[in-house]
Amino acid sequence: MSGSPTQVEFAPHVLDQAIDWLVKTQSGAAEPQVFAACKQWRAADASHEAAWQALQLTETTLRQASALSGRVALDTLAGSGRLRSRRQTLKVLGLSMLGVGAGGVAIQQQPWRTFGADYATGVGERRLFNLVDGTDLQLNTDSSADVLFTEQQRLVVLRSGEIFVRTGQDPISVSGRRPFWVHTREARLQAIGTAFDVRQESGRTRLLVEEGVVAIHMPDARPVLVQAGGEYLINARSAQPQPASGFTTSGWASGVLVARQMRLQDLAQELARYRHGWLQCDPAVRDLRVSGVFQLEGIDHALESLSQSLPVRIEHRTRFWTRIVAA
Repeated sequence: MSGSPTQVEFAPHVLDQAIDWLVKTQSGAAEPQVFAACKQWRAADASHEAAWQALQLTETTLRQASALSGRVALDTLAGSGRLRSRRQTLKVLGLSMLGVGAGGVAIQQQPWRTFGADYATGVGERRLFNLVDGTDLQLNTDSSADVLFTEQQRLVVLRSGEIFVRTGQDPISVSGRRPFWVHTREARLQAIGTAFDVRQESGRTRLLVEEGVVAIHMPDARPVLVQAGGEYLINARSAQPQPASGFTTSGWASGVLVARQMRLQDLAQELARYRHGWLQCDPAVRDLRVSGVFQLEGIDHALESLSQSLPVRIEHRTRFWTRIVAA
């Protein structure tokens, strides 16, 4: 590429909306009304259409650069030079070097956690289960859960990993709609006509409510009501609201990982959950920032495409040993 491409600046909320529409329309399961609503959004303001076209151009550039075929929505939005981020000095939705931090990527693979579970997935596998009450229970990679329905309640016990729940109307119950609970190691979560994501992490539970309300019940404390859009981290002592994170927690349920201004180290840690082996960032590059939409069906392709848009290269020693290092 010769010359310097023209930089275009968009408002933060316009960029977020454009990314959201890209995820929805390219998820592979979008209804016609979703495409119609996206078209209406694009026509509502000139900046909407400009942001949409910029994302489309970025997608085409990266698809060609990484020689991918088939349906790949957007491996990364960083590096094309067509957009400007929320800060004047950053390129393409947040490609930047913001110093070196601490930490590394650790992969914990414990097959015994899923043994005997009612529902389970392996590494890189995602599955959707339709329960008898009409609830959709989706398991993310390397996850396990048990389900217990009685005449008085509906209960899901999250053993490990992550689930996305969209509660059903419970038409088979003769006593009316039964309470719906999710139990983790740290808390009991009561769904109140809702859709929500629950992740069991080391020593804590992460909750993100997409629709409706979820009540967090903990010993010796009043329930905490979490409204749609709320995200909480729950440990043995407290439940704390969280600011907007660098990625969309429940995006995996649509088959994508959505990152916004996410550290490369954190992105690698998320991608590592969907593949076998060891994946780590070199300290020199782990604080690079990246925004993008990554297809979970092609983790290795997503990793390779990073080298097309960031000053990094992917180092493979074996099939199960991968490192992201400075180019």
